[in-house]
Amino acid sequence: MPDFKSMCWMIPESINLDAILSKYPPDFPYKKDYFYHLIDLIVDASGLEDLDNDEGYVKLNATRLQQFNKNYKKYMDYLRSKGRPVDRSKYVVGKESFGYRILLKSDLRQLEPIPIQDFVIRKKVKRYHKEQQAAYKKATKNHAYLTKWFNHLLTIDEKGARKKVDELFPYTPVTGGIWGPVKGQPSNVAKRYKALSSIKKFASKDFYYSVDENIGRFHSNIANIKKELRAFIKYDGQKLVNIDIKNSQPLFSTLLLKKAFYQNHSKSINIQQFPTLIPLLHKPVDKILSSIIHYIMIVESSKTHDSKGFQRYNLLVNSGDFYNEIAAIISPHGALTKGDMKKMMFMVFFSSNKFIGQPTAHFKRLFRDKFPAVYEIFKMIKRNNHTTLSHLLQRIESNIIVEKAAKRIAMENPDLPIFTVHDSIATVVGNELYVSEVLREEIFNYTGLHVKLGIEFWG
Repeated sequence: MPDFKSMCWMIPESINLDAILSKYPPDFPYKKDYFYHLIDLIVDASGLEDLDNDEGYVKLNATRLQQFNKNYKKYMDYLRSKGRPVDRSKYVVGKESFGYRILLKSDLRQLEPIPIQDFVIRKKVKRYHKEQQAAYKKATKNHAYLTKWFNHLLTIDEKGARKKVDELFPYTPVTGGIWGPVKGQPSNVAKRYKALSSIKKFASKDFYYSVDENIGRFHSNIANIKKELRAFIKYDGQKLVNIDIKNSQPLFSTLLLKKAFYQNHSKSINIQQFPTLIPLLHKPVDKILSSIIHYIMIVESSKTHDSKGFQRYNLLVNSGDFYNEIAAIISPHGALTKGDMKKMMFMVFFSSNKFIGQPTAHFKRLFRDKFPAVYEIFKMIKRNNHTTLSHLLQRIESNIIVEKAAKRIAMENPDLPIFTVHDSIATVVGNELYVSEVLREEIFNYTGLHVKLGIEFWG
């Protein structure tokens, strides 16, 4: 655990807490460090969570807050009402908790380290970080072959990374909240402090890692930092290179178009290998699996547009240039881009079946009309829970990357640094061909699919 993090809060420089406290004296006994603690937590969480999916808000653990400061609600209410450096989302029944975000009245240039003054609070922070590191190790006890590389040799060029943030998110005047130009999304200011928070955690060796119980992904500082900033990361002074599976999820979605995937006796990859996802299927499970198998048999035995759609989708996914190829089919005159097609597949994989009727579901309807049989399979999988399809694809992906390829590399070359980023594996430059070979072999052995890989040199 880094001493820097344990002794300082990381606070947006534009928040002048002393001025707020002077202008609006709290009507309760307080410790200034408790105010900083809440602001620090929001900034810290923003470096971990997907701001785009939560309108710029991040969730805080109410139980943790209560343990740290039993009067935390008074402090949070003050920050939301006096000077308003903090905003809270509206509570929606069924959601886990409130969300919080920083409101900036001027532009954010950097995060400023504020020393923790109170002795008791310093002890609490140190204890919390010690418990957190213990929790990380416990949750990833079977993944030491990945966690061991998060050590003092893993570095980031903080100055260079900060300069890149200036390029990505130029300084802009802020006149109110952090709402972005698109409703429901955060502005560049919010994304800026997310990036700066990630850099600070990396630079201060405040490493974290966890394994998602639902989809098996390995989350870490490297996986969560903005991709443009990875070019500034080195291990033991060596540059890194990343090997990724091209159009990973569309590729693995072709497995779902085969009868064998839904059959218990199948020797190849099948849905029974993912017991945590089975409950997400429509009940009774055996009936829905039989229905999917029956539908696939009908499509395969016919020579209709649906059957050709199956074949065409498989050819596109295996082309190595899926998004451009599918754009040419759906929009032969070039009206749609590769980016549009990525949005389309995101809707197809992640949105609910009911979403297709919404005005903003145009891309999803385009896919349904071009590939009706493929869409129908995906629809059947998502009938009970719309997350089933995306979780299934991500679980297949993480099994290959984390549990098979990375584990094999660790066994064959235990001294070779490796870092996983969802659909890819990064290593030190000079080992990219070896890692590529392992990925190809493990994917074929597990799925029977021939994969096309991309190689990206960081830095």
